[in-house]
Amino acid sequence: MLTTPSSPRVNDVFFQPLAGRVAASPHTRPCPEFTDEAWLHLGIQRVLAAAPSGRAFLQEHGPRFANPPKRSNYFVALTSERRCALARDLNHALLAEAVLPDRLAHVPELARYECFALDAHWHRAATHDPRHKGIKMAVGHCYSLDLRGHQLRHLTVGEGLHEHDVTMLKRLKPEGLRQGVPKGRRVLLVYDRAALDFAFWKRCRHENATYFLSRVKAGMVYDWLDNRPVDPQDPRNRGVTQDRSILTREGHRMRIICYTEPLQGQAYEFLTNEPDLPPGVLAELYRRRWEVEKVFDEVKNKLGQQQAWGTSLIAKAAQGQLVALTHNLLLLYEHRLEQEHAVSNAAEDRRRANRVAELQRISAQAGRAASTLLSRARRASQRSVKFIRWLRHALQENLTEAAAVPRLTTLYASL
Repeated sequence: MLTTPSSPRVNDVFFQPLAGRVAASPHTRPCPEFTDEAWLHLGIQRVLAAAPSGRAFLQEHGPRFANPPKRSNYFVALTSERRCALARDLNHALLAEAVLPDRLAHVPELARYECFALDAHWHRAATHDPRHKGIKMAVGHCYSLDLRGHQLRHLTVGEGLHEHDVTMLKRLKPEGLRQGVPKGRRVLLVYDRAALDFAFWKRCRHENATYFLSRVKAGMVYDWLDNRPVDPQDPRNRGVTQDRSILTREGHRMRIICYTEPLQGQAYEFLTNEPDLPPGVLAELYRRRWEVEKVFDEVKNKLGQQQAWGTSLIAKAAQGQLVALTHNLLLLYEHRLEQEHAVSNAAEDRRRANRVAELQRISAQAGRAASTLLSRARRASQRSVKFIRWLRHALQENLTEAAAVPRLTTLYASL
């Protein structure tokens, strides 16, 4: 019962997944003035606070923390390569042990695959970033969203003036893009058309069974080799009109899957070097690429992360790691509230069910059959603004779950 006098504090429960991990990391060092654990908690709190600057965050929120750092300590620590590596190490350890619903468990062919949506996310330059021809260049980050549990990884930060997506991926190399997935499993990366580099993706496939899925670029030159069979009895293939084997101008063998979206009847062509998955499953995986864009909306508009925290690449990378870590803690805490306190955003679930019903109605009227994969019930890929505002208040006021959780239940029921 939530009314028990020993009800834990929201602060303790939210940060509990990190308990003991700082001390266990090989990147931790003793620093009495501003400990690694304090730096980490403060960074996550800054992401949640949506403060316009580091100084504003320390001025407004610093007094509520035990032993708040001096401004000089805080900004110097943000440029520490070791602490950036610590944040990355903790996020990887957290992801390795996170237990979340598997959104791809209903597709048996994906049992030996790990599927990630990758994309670049851009925001404003830091206040003191230098100008190039009178303009401050936007800061780019490459993130990866696990399509099974929606965990977020920060892969790299853009270098130079405006590094292209493909250049960032090549810096990561095939090993980095595999993201620690153990041998014996395939990795499928879903990216938009900005990442088409056939020679690089061939290298990824040959070196460590990492495949890509994207869309065909306009004007792409290729030879049509043959049509692959499409099982008409598989309801997941509804909307697939062709599955072609092609040869690119550079001599790379690929697949092009032609698909008609059921709502508006818009035609799409998906491109992949993955040879075995059903075409309808690949079409659905590309549709889910949009989920990483929803996470970027969460980061930018709900968490207020619209500007770089510092000028150095290390400070920018540290911000990216702390953003990913905060997203994953939000994800885990939301799941815990549902499992242990039966708190869920029922209104959003109803809206999602209504959207699916409307899609089925419109597509049936137009004579376009919808894939059964479209009707699968899934939780939102971003946290609601109600949940984030509630958590901010509970953390700032140091509320117990007994006091805070009923408020969230009321919010979900009334707003």
